[in-house]
Amino acid sequence: MAPELLDYLFEEPSDPPPASLPAPLPAPVPARKAAQRVGDALVESRLAGMGDADVRARLARTLCRLLPDLPPGGAETVGTVAVRALEQLARDHILRVREALATAIKDVACAPPALVATLARDVERSVAEPVLRCCAALTDADLLDIVAGAPAGWALAAIARRRHVGAPLSDAIAGAGDPAATGILLDNSGAVIAERTLESLVEAAARHPDWQATLARRPALPRRLAVRLADFVDLTVVEALRRRPDFDDATVAEIAAATRRRIDWAEVAAQSADGGESPERRAVRLHRQGKLDETALGDALSWNETGFVRAALTLRTRVAPDVVDLILDAHDATAVTALVWRAGLSMRCAMQIQARVAGIPPRSMLNARQGSGFPLSAAAMERHLERYGIRS
Repeated sequence: MAPELLDYLFEEPSDPPPASLPAPLPAPVPARKAAQRVGDALVESRLAGMGDADVRARLARTLCRLLPDLPPGGAETVGTVAVRALEQLARDHILRVREALATAIKDVACAPPALVATLARDVERSVAEPVLRCCAALTDADLLDIVAGAPAGWALAAIARRRHVGAPLSDAIAGAGDPAATGILLDNSGAVIAERTLESLVEAAARHPDWQATLARRPALPRRLAVRLADFVDLTVVEALRRRPDFDDATVAEIAAATRRRIDWAEVAAQSADGGESPERRAVRLHRQGKLDETALGDALSWNETGFVRAALTLRTRVAPDVVDLILDAHDATAVTALVWRAGLSMRCAMQIQARVAGIPPRSMLNARQGSGFPLSAAAMERHLERYGIRS
């Protein structure tokens, strides 16, 4: 834009207002100065040579600094000129120009949404990451759209580090299946995570040891999930759970009892192995004794004894072992849930088996209805089992 064409932005009206109308209040001096400085920055940049990337980078930083002080009302055109210039800089082919713009605008609360949305989708990490992590002007709708597009892990991690992450966005990040980003989300006290999602992540934590200490520190962790976590985490994490000030004595005692039971199971399993008894044979023995119940499966799961669990499902469902293996290895959440239902076990157990034995990621898991119920009817589960040749 030629310098002389900018003059009209700052000229005073030549005609006075009609006498019947009150005279307009003068614009605040700082705002007038900000508007003038926008024009000065554009003129100086043009004179210095807009073909120079350093000049354009400096212009980007200057305009971002002036955005919050631009006056409303009659000088709105000045803001329009500044925004258009910034939008052009966001498409600059030189990386350091876009980097300068991204690092300058990430802390500007009044940044134009369309502008920050463009920067957040930049292919270069050094441009997009600061905006994804810090920019308050980036809307949840944009962030959800970015997550839905299966971005790189660093982009998910940047979003997970935001000062505030709402429940829908937390669900999307957790469901994206990136362990590092999910761990960052769990460690973010400003992230709101729905209890249903948190329950899925607790079950999946058996396969992600780096989540466990973070979950134990998670604010407002429901007591039932704390007790469940104590079933499989190491003793250091259990101690962290026991020391939480927000748990009552009954919860602490239940955590200690779960830990003691788990240690006892490991000792018995070791003795059985020393005597030549495989996990599968131990499952047969417990079944004959009437002790192959949900508690036994939970203890086996806490030690990742998948062979024991597969044998237990075979015995309790009266289904051929190769069919049980076929269902568990197919990553079919509905069929796994139906199989656990046929075994007479709970939906909580079904979620554990989905995560730990069938290897189903959190986003694909079938969750409980109203916290504990099966989400499918008995007829629907029978239909899913029939697909594998299992008749009621």
